[in-house]
Amino acid sequence: MPISVNANEYKSVVGVSDLYIAEVTQDDSTTYLADTPEYLAPAAEVTHEPSVNRKTQYADDQPFDTMSSEGETTISLTVTGIPIEMLAKITGRVFDAATGRMFDNGGVPPYCALMFRSQKSNGSYRYFSYLKGRFDMPSEEAVTKADSPDPKTIKLTFIAIKTIHEFDLGDIDDGVKRILGDEDTTNFSGTSWFTQVQTPEVTAVSAIAISTSTPLDDATGVVITSNQTITFNNALLSDAANHVALLDDANAPVAAAKTLSTDKKTITINPTASLEVSTGYSLVLSGVTDIYGQVLADTVITFTTAGA
Repeated sequence: MPISVNANEYKSVVGVSDLYIAEVTQDDSTTYLADTPEYLAPAAEVTHEPSVNRKTQYADDQPFDTMSSEGETTISLTVTGIPIEMLAKITGRVFDAATGRMFDNGGVPPYCALMFRSQKSNGSYRYFSYLKGRFDMPSEEAVTKADSPDPKTIKLTFIAIKTIHEFDLGDIDDGVKRILGDEDTTNFSGTSWFTQVQTPEVTAVSAIAISTSTPLDDATGVVITSNQTITFNNALLSDAANHVALLDDANAPVAAAKTLSTDKKTITINPTASLEVSTGYSLVLSGVTDIYGQVLADTVITFTTAGA
């Protein structure tokens, strides 16, 4: 079947910008999840070098077949500079917010997604999204100040690999290393490219909402030893449980352990002690944010415990 191509898709790349990262929070056989993308640094240069192994098989005294396999891709990034807190985040080092210092303890870098775009000679953009990889500690250089300015850049190395999670790619299910898009390709839009990590399953994002809660709002007769749960339609940021408070009928905080489920959709509140009988309580949600950056409107769920 012939390929449909627009002439502008042949235009050369002449620039690079909008360098973003997002921490990958889950990648296994069940799902792939990543946090909301964050701006990394001003980009000066990006190169991609996939590792490819080739083998030619000979038979009947001539080349009979050729085989190749692709491994990791090394992405070399040149940036003007990078905030220390961001450097600590992508390299797994410790950042002390109280003193504004990074402790280079040789930590383990987290898996991240990497996104950027390159402008083409006709003004359109080609978009790149690597779904999973790790950053190395960058090389840095400084030189004495002279009569002529000699700015030194920072060089980052990102090693990209395929996801463990296998996506539905149509005819096959497989892990994915990167996703590309071109504004000159029919049906492509880069409007939401940096608002969420791109996957083959990305569709229009549903507005954040509570799917269900236990207990329901205005429930009565709630068992004093029970936990409370709130389930959302979208996966949440890792700190979402910190944005839920359990209050008593005097609006005083009730001590409780709060956890987020592995699929990032359910917050569980486990009170440290049994609740009081025949007493009103409130679950107050403020600032709960999903992985797409959408913030739930402040919400209160009230309930009353059972009598003695």
